Amino acid sequence: MRGSWRAAAGALLTAAAPPLAAPQCYGAVACARLQASSSRLNEAQWDLGMNWLHHVKKAGMDYYVLAAADPQTSAKLASAGEPCFEWFDEGAAALGLRWGEEGWRRVTWSRVFVLDAIIDYGFNLVVSDVDVVWFRDPAELLDRFPRADLLVGLDHGSSDNLPGDSGLEVSFHPNGSDFNTGAYLLRYGRNVSDWAHAFAKFFDKCPKHDQVCCYWLVRTEGVEPLPEPDQRIFRVWHGRITMAAIPVSIFESGHTLFLQQLHKDKHVEPYNVHATWTYGGLEGKKARLRDLGLWMVDPPEHYEKGSFVTVDLQLPEPPAAYNQWRENEDMVSLHLSALAAQLQQAYVGWALAVAAGRAFILPKFVCYCEKTWYGTVRCRIFDAQGYPLPVTCPTDYVFQPDQFAQGSEAVAGTVLDVREPPFLEHPRTPQEVKTSILTIRPSAALDCTDCVREEKGPDGATVLLVPPALKDAQLLPLLAPYQRFRVWRLSLERVGAPVRAFGGFAEAAASEAFDRRMERVLTTWCCRREGEALRYHKQRAIEEPLSMTPEFSFSSGPRQGGAAAA
Repeated sequence: MRGSWRAAAGALLTAAAPPLAAPQCYGAVACARLQASSSRLNEAQWDLGMNWLHHVKKAGMDYYVLAAADPQTSAKLASAGEPCFEWFDEGAAALGLRWGEEGWRRVTWSRVFVLDAIIDYGFNLVVSDVDVVWFRDPAELLDRFPRADLLVGLDHGSSDNLPGDSGLEVSFHPNGSDFNTGAYLLRYGRNVSDWAHAFAKFFDKCPKHDQVCCYWLVRTEGVEPLPEPDQRIFRVWHGRITMAAIPVSIFESGHTLFLQQLHKDKHVEPYNVHATWTYGGLEGKKARLRDLGLWMVDPPEHYEKGSFVTVDLQLPEPPAAYNQWRENEDMVSLHLSALAAQLQQAYVGWALAVAAGRAFILPKFVCYCEKTWYGTVRCRIFDAQGYPLPVTCPTDYVFQPDQFAQGSEAVAGTVLDVREPPFLEHPRTPQEVKTSILTIRPSAALDCTDCVREEKGPDGATVLLVPPALKDAQLLPLLAPYQRFRVWRLSLERVGAPVRAFGGFAEAAASEAFDRRMERVLTTWCCRREGEALRYHKQRAIEEPLSMTPEFSFSSGPRQGGAAAA
């Protein structure tokens, strides 16, 4: 059974319910001499797992095997004919599955228990969470670095490798570097097998989740680098196995890929991206992958059916030398004010979408500051100070995507139909949608409330001038002859205050329902540093709630100091 069974695990997916399912799955893989990917998946993560599987297959990784974490997933995988086995922990849910709870800790350890169960089959393994997207086959890394038994990814915000250096991370040291167990490679050997078994037994001694406990396990006496030219590889775990790290420019995170595009800066080709550094749980991870154009499992009607509204944001010019600013609070203040202005514009466009019964394509918001769970330094994470701001905001920096449609309209407000910011760039969006765009421009040049005027834009596309500040009952009849356009693009160019672009809903109940939902969908910005917050009397504003309506809302009118209603 010695071979190169490289396992890329997404989330443990399992197959058929009978006890023989696991031996049958492994037997098929072994006899075919395939290399395998093993991952753990449950029903709640099914679509995340299917996205993982899509990219695994696209990358030519035909050696995968899936482990299901519950009977529902097992049945689905068996029905789909995917190579799989079952790995259930039926007691975890009762112990709590929120971050930090005991059930959640046990779930993180399940991939270690699977590793413990399969390591003696004698294959090399690639282990991967399902929120990893693979761009190319990582198995060749074991061939490139034959003296490394364990190759891990990192949680760093940057890499010290010089541009063009696609080798192991030069600044990694097992005793001081936080690595990530969501995607790693193992070379089979007797010592590696012993280490995997010791890792599983460590569950009873280590109270943390598997990643932290893995740090503790490898950091024993005898941690030292190999001699040149292999000095980026270290002896760990009592000197019995060797370990090295793949740079975050190659094994990327949601931060290094989305915000920094670090692989471009370093002139290297990434193997994957792991949806870490994201917010909002599973829906936040999906939103980040949609932002990157890497979410491939939405049904065809998501792209092909219906009609849409989006809004062209009027963005402020970045201040001169903004990236040389040193005072964090000045940058935070600019970010919050700029984002508030963008959200107010989006609010108006979103209302038009709801009034017209169209899905809303989120605009690409611009962020002058990062969001993180600790105090920023010059509006960036502390170990990524070099990349330029502003950047396109990840959706999960601004919104809670699980709140777009959660709850009844009576309680939570208008249910929203939303598309991701790069929707019109997605390869699955038909050309007939991408090219069927009407620009709607409110204009005071029209001296009527019941007329429109067509113009041609610089690109020859149709621009429709409409009277400003009309409510839906007045505006929608004027737009009825233009329903053939699949996308209405609301332009605020030369409009001035967003309140003059669209007057909202004629019915008070519709306004109130829309605003109830708008109050739910936003997240918060975080975080000011405590010492700096004290200096600026912001100690009660370490974390700032965002608002869709900093100037006005349709249900309550202008905010204090905001724009006057039209």
